[in-house]
Order: sequence, then C-alpha cells, then structure tokens
Amino acid sequence: MAAPENSKIRWRSVCIGKITVIVCTILTILTQKCSALPDFPSVTYEMMYSAGLDAYSNQKWSDCMKFMSRAIEDYHFYTETLAECRRLCTKANKFNTQKPVDMQLAIFGNYVYKSNCIRKCKMTKFKTRPDNYSAEVDEAFENLKPYDYYQLCAFKIQLYQHAAAAAYTFLLSNKDNEAMQKNIHYYRSLPQVKDEFFVNLEEKPYQTHYIRAVEAYNREDWLGVIESMEKSTREYFKEHRTCRLLCEGKVEQEQQLDFIENIADYFIKVLDCKKSCGQKLDKIYGQFIEDFIAGCYHYLQFAYFKVGEFNHASECAGTYLLFKPGDETMEANKDAYLRLKGIGPMSFTPREDAQKHYDLIAFEAQLLKYIDEHYMFDITEVIDDDDEFDDLFLGDSADELDILAKKKHDLEEFERAHGFQVFAGPKELKGKKRVVVDGFLTDEQCGWLKELANIGGIKGDGYQQYSTPHTKHEMYHGITVDKAAELVEGAKINMTAAELYLNVSELMRQYTEKYLNLASPLYFHFTHLVCRTSLDDGEERTDLSHPIHADNCIMTTDGKCLKKLPAFIWRDYTGLLYLNDNFEGGEFFFADRNKSMQSSVKPKCGRLVSFQASDYHGVKAVTSGQRCALAVWFTLDRMYQETAHDTAFQLLAKLRENPDLIGQKKETEKDDSVPVGKTKALEVYDDSNVQVIATDEDLGGPQRMAADGLATEEECQELCKLANGHGKRGSGYRGHVSPLSTHESFEGLDVPEAAEAAAVQGDGYRGKEKQSSPHTKHEIFAGLNVVHAYKGTDRALEADEMSNTGGITITEVTELVQQMKVGVKAVKLYLDVAERAKEFTARYFGLTQPLYFDFTHLVCRTALEDHKSNQNRQRKDLSHPIHADNCHIQQDGSCRKKPPAYIQRDFRYLFSHKTRFWARCLLHLPRFKSKYTKHQTA
Repeated sequence: MAAPENSKIRWRSVCIGKITVIVCTILTILTQKCSALPDFPSVTYEMMYSAGLDAYSNQKWSDCMKFMSRAIEDYHFYTETLAECRRLCTKANKFNTQKPVDMQLAIFGNYVYKSNCIRKCKMTKFKTRPDNYSAEVDEAFENLKPYDYYQLCAFKIQLYQHAAAAAYTFLLSNKDNEAMQKNIHYYRSLPQVKDEFFVNLEEKPYQTHYIRAVEAYNREDWLGVIESMEKSTREYFKEHRTCRLLCEGKVEQEQQLDFIENIADYFIKVLDCKKSCGQKLDKIYGQFIEDFIAGCYHYLQFAYFKVGEFNHASECAGTYLLFKPGDETMEANKDAYLRLKGIGPMSFTPREDAQKHYDLIAFEAQLLKYIDEHYMFDITEVIDDDDEFDDLFLGDSADELDILAKKKHDLEEFERAHGFQVFAGPKELKGKKRVVVDGFLTDEQCGWLKELANIGGIKGDGYQQYSTPHTKHEMYHGITVDKAAELVEGAKINMTAAELYLNVSELMRQYTEKYLNLASPLYFHFTHLVCRTSLDDGEERTDLSHPIHADNCIMTTDGKCLKKLPAFIWRDYTGLLYLNDNFEGGEFFFADRNKSMQSSVKPKCGRLVSFQASDYHGVKAVTSGQRCALAVWFTLDRMYQETAHDTAFQLLAKLRENPDLIGQKKETEKDDSVPVGKTKALEVYDDSNVQVIATDEDLGGPQRMAADGLATEEECQELCKLANGHGKRGSGYRGHVSPLSTHESFEGLDVPEAAEAAAVQGDGYRGKEKQSSPHTKHEIFAGLNVVHAYKGTDRALEADEMSNTGGITITEVTELVQQMKVGVKAVKLYLDVAERAKEFTARYFGLTQPLYFDFTHLVCRTALEDHKSNQNRQRKDLSHPIHADNCHIQQDGSCRKKPPAYIQRDFRYLFSHKTRFWARCLLHLPRFKSKYTKHQTA
C-alpha cells in the first residue's frame, strides 16, 4: 500500500502563530460536526488541511479523514463563492461613459469599481474569514492532494469504500501517479471491495449529465439523450465560466517591472490559465475527449433527427460546424436536412450560448498567438536578427577567446573526422542549446540497430514496461545496452550490433559534450534503443505519439518547468539518434511554454538531435509503420551515472576474448514484460488455481492474455450441456446458424434476445433469418443467451440479479420463470462464470474504470462432415474469418471504427471447453464496453 508523497513544505502548526487556542477548539468541534459550511467563517480549508496533515503524521487516522473531508468541503465553498462574486461584479461599468476624456482612465476606473464590488461581496459572504492562501496549498487542492491523504487514512481503519472512492477520484486527475495506480490495483484485489465503490467524488454536473446521455444513446433512448445532453451543455458553459473567473486570482511576479509591464505580464498569465480551462474540463472518467463541446452537439443533432425534430437537429448541426467547420460527415448531414421541408440555410444558425463561447476562445487564441510570436517576456534574452547564437563560444578576455576558438576548431575537426554535417542549429530550432546533425550511421548500421531492437526489445518504456506508455495507438518496445550484451552471450544476436550500440551511444555523448562546450563531462543516465509501432495503420489521429514534456521537470498548466520528483531532475541533456524514415508521421518537435510548436525535425537514418533536458518537446503520431531511435539521457552529476555501459563493455570484452562462452548461458531470468496487473490478478485467484499461460508478448499484441482455471472440468461440461440441451442454432447476431463458416453449425446463449425459450440459430443478435450456416457450410452454429437461460429456470431468481445481468424488470422475471426447461444451477453457473471473466480481465489489465457487459453468448460450433472424411480434411475456409470486434477491417489492413460495427466494445473474453473433434463449445464473455462511447451520424 503506497502512502502519499512526502511534502517538501513545512506546514505551519494549526495551533501556533496567529491561530489562537479558540480556533483550535473550533477545529476540534468541526471533527464532530457535519453541517454545511460556513459554520466557522474564520476557519479555512488551509487550516483544516494543515490539521489533517498533523493528524496523518501522528497516525490519528479518523481525525485525518475528518479534517481532510472538511477541508475539501470548505475549498469548494470558498472557490464557488469567490467565482460568484467575480461574476456578479463583471458587468460593473460605473466609469464607462459614452465619450470618455481618456480611454485608459475609463478602463482603469472600471477596474477600480469592479475591485471594490468584489471586495464588498467577499466581505458579505466571508465576513472575518482570512483571504490569503499560499500557492502551495492551492496547488495541492487543485491536484486533489487531500484525497490522496484521505484514502490512506481510510484504508488504515479499514473503511475500504471511502478509500476506494478517494483513490479513484485522485487517480482520474493524476493518471500518471504510479503509487495510486498500485493502490487501485490493491483495492480491487480485496474481496470486500466492490466495483461500485470506485466513484468520482469530484464529478461535475455536466459530466454526470454527459454520461447519462451517452448511456441513453447506447440503449437508443433518444429523448433521454436530448434531455441529458442539453443539461450537459448548459452546465459545461457554466463550469467553464467558473474556471475562467477563478483564474483571476493571485499570480506570482518573478521580477519587479514597470506599471504597464506588470499589468501585461499578469494579464498574460491569467490568459494562459483561462486557455487551460478547456483542457481541464474536456474529460470524462479522467480521459480527455477531443472536441468535447462540439461532440455534445453531434449527439444532439443525431438524437433530434431520430425523434423527427429536424429544426432542432439542423440547429445543432450548425452549432457543431461552428466548432468543426468543413466536417465531411456533418456537411453531408446538412445537405440531407436541406432537402427536408421547412429547413433552409438559416436553420443552421449556431446557438447563442455556443456562439459566445466560440467567439471568446477564438479571440483569446488569436491574442495568445500574437503574444507567443512577438511578446518579449525577458528583455535580457533579446537576440539581434543577425546573431547566429555564437555566444556559445564567446568569452570575456583575449585568453578565453583563444581557448574558445580552439574548442570551436576542435569541434569542426571532430565533425570532419566522422563525416558529421550540421543540419539545423539554434536559430532554426529556436533554442540556444539545440542542434541537429546528420551522418552518425550508415544505412547498413541503422538496419543492424533496428533489427537488434526488434529481436531483443522488451515491450514498454524501459521503466515500468507498459507496452503503450504514451498512447494506446502505438506499441513501444526497447532494449538497453547491458541487455544487448546479455543477448550476445545467449547467442540471440551477433556481437557486431551490440558493439555498434555501445560505440555509437558513446559517440553521441562525445559530440554533445563538444558541441555544447561543457566545462565538465557528461555521463550516461539512461540509454534505450526503442521502436514505436503504429497499431492503427491508416487511422486518423489527433493524439501525439509522445505528449509535450520536458525530460527533467514537470510541466505545469502555466508553462513552468518544476524541477521536483518524480521528474528525473538530474538529467541535463538529451540525445536522440534516428534509425529510419520509412513510416508515416512521427516528426520530433520543440514546443514553447504555451505548448505551441516552435520547430520540427523529420527523422532519418543517422540524424542526431541534441538539446537541453528542460526544453519542451514531443513526437507527432506515428500513423503507419515503425519508428526506431536510440535515445540517450545525459547527466552532469556522476552520482546518477548508469552502470549499464560498464557492464556491457566488460561482458562484450570477455566474450571477444572467449568466444566459446557465447551460447552457454541459459535463460533463467524473469521476463520483464509481464503486465502490471498480472501479479495481482493471480494473487486474487490463487485458491481457484488460475494460471496465465500466455501474455501479450506470446500472443503478438498489447493487452492480450490466455489463462487456465477460471472454471473446472465439471463446470465446463455443465455449460456444454446447457448450450447443447437448450441451444438454438445460430450465431446470435443476425439469425445465421453458422455466421462465421459455412462448414460448421453454431449454437449458443446470448443476452439481448428474450423472445423465445430455446437457443437461437445464428449469431444471436438480430435473429431474422434462421439460416443454419451463415459463415461456413461445413458447420452448424447455435447458442443460448442469458435471458433465454433465465426463461427456462425452474424457480425465480433475485430480481436485482436479473436486472444487473440482462437489464430485465421484475415483471419480465415473472413471465420468464413460468416455463421450466433449464436447471437453476446451470443458469447460475453461466452467470458466475461470466462475472469471473469480467473481474479477472479488469484486474489483469489493471483497468481504472469499470467494465460492463455488452453481449454474452454460450455457443457451440459443430462440424457437419465426419472428421475423418477427405472433405473435412481439405477444408480451406475458416470457422470464423479474420475480424475485429469493434471495427471494420479495410483492404489495406486498417480498422475503421464506424457503425454498424460495435464501436463501443473494448475487451473480449472467450471461455473455452476442451476442444473435441466433433464440436467446439465456448462462452463469449463479455464483449466488454466502457461507460461512454463514440456517436453515430445521421
């Protein structure tokens, strides 16, 4: 169980300084009181947070929970009230006359009036409450740090429901927090912790309504979509205004400037904060939703279209096009609407609230662009247009100039000796200590290193081995120098490639050190030969292969680079050497403090990019193919020097002297690519003899696994009897008896069909045509769903259990139990096995949001021909052709997520009985889906 990170701040004691004994008594009373704030206006969230930290330090877990809870409550009260005061005073125009004598006087006169208005409002609302909070405390609340402490204190006294909710809430806003990820995995492993414990305590009204709208969309409740999504948009604009108003708080000034300069610098910081409101709010379950508010109107136009309200549908389509002009799908919808009676060009006028929102953010974006391109934040850094950044080599004296001239000459000689050519310097790259150099490798050498990465690479980022650490659309794998040497020893790769790896990384270190003219040597901190492979070739993507970041600090919302843990603060410089260019996308780029791109570099074989570790940079999406590079992070602090280079050098030297040692070492070490969730998942199921027999590496793709032991042999036989005894032919999809292959029959149990008691021929979904072989003429395909199984039970089961699995009402339960064809034990087993599979899947993959059943099907495929016949032996068809469960495979191999594919599906589980030559029975468990999904078009 991981504790919250230790704070570097020395918090004031709650009972010293200006806080009197009376306030201490009040705080004690607060731990007993549960009424709404403000009960004691002089007691603030900062004081209660400090008291909670003291309780945490003194292991007073119950007091810690109470103080943190009250601190969170008071923080919300304070910020909401403050935003309301600023909103009420926004329209104050006391001095804004029609013909002001001096425009500047009128503007600042209004600010004076507004300031006075806000102060009066705060005095009325807060009374004697202090109005001075430290930036550290406000940052802690903005990052939901109180929930971090709250969850651990709750865990200590075994209040697991409170702990799980607080941990989940914190993780949704701190996705990369490894400690909390481990805590969530641990909570999920506890038998007393249920899925419903994981709730977002900070869920905003617009998020709640959005989730309800999407749930209504998934069940085709169009009126429900309209009602909830309309509320979501209204609440979103309200929350966005509140976020912007809260940006008008205190801003730290780093230097003393003139009056106008101070105002301008302050205004820019406030503007940066307001710009970030969209990034903060456009999230559901902690996941960023691209074009969130535009997407809301997409849902609305489709729902209004479905209920026949074409005027509203057109209005929502026009609003969507305001945010996404030229969108092909919506333009096609617009053309379709224009053909309807009563719909004209004016029908597509955007909604007023959306238009105001758009105009505001568009104007701010234009202003920020000007600021980014022209504003001088620090006049000491102004560089003359003719300056080629030669100050890297300037000195203050004649002797220093001679020394620097010699070093510059040495660098040029070094470049000539190795055939290096500078492709871009600081001026082109818009940064003093940046350079791009070509010529580090030949095409043949690039091929060797790329082959080395693909043969010996371990999935993951080199730290936690996450196979998709930066984006779910790409697989990431790499190999370190010491691991490469070990593979030589094991005769897995040749020595030439490993030696090249070692030597070229040293050459990168030498060049970076010489180019930057460093007074002290550089040391290797981490060296990684890596490849990124696109998993969605040809798909349009708006995410980044590697989001904008710095290598030695944490990037804050206002563009600052905070050097504090868990960032690798000891890293000073970075070198990236590219190995290929035969892929789409993947350009490296530098960014500024506003996350705007400054310059970009297209990778190619032998091209090196070197820069300061504090420079913001990122990688554009790799949309097709594989992008490989050698990444090296350097440090000036010898204490942080990695030992991998020395280990690799010594081992390779030993193998050169004694070639007979190669191939003698046996593989005894654990595979580092084991998924994070695997260990915990297995711990939970130790008593059930569950064993993972194949991981994603064995199965050739991320988030794949195979496990034995989730059902016993006897249980499998019972399920087979259930399917064969009550299965109706068909796949459960479109009524095809053999939906996947015409050489097999298919029978099974599915969830949505409740019309008949027997199993359904076909694929189990729409059940229209009772064809026996929709996929292959050589098999019969039939199955039985959960509702059918319930329909044949010999007694009524719990109504709530029914509703949780099949979405069935009590009235329907009464109707379904009238027929008695299936044993209740078999049906109960069916449901239990489905639940086991769902729970194991969630825990194995370490999912942080719940899974839901989309479709469940107990099916059998039976060969129609004798297994010994020549016809059966010569079959070249597939029982189930190659496909994906949530998209359409295109001719070029890409997978397009669009209806009628089941785009809401995220995971699938197949629960199989022992294979027989005459029949193959399995349980399609479940094609899992998340709580929200993409939307269709009209």
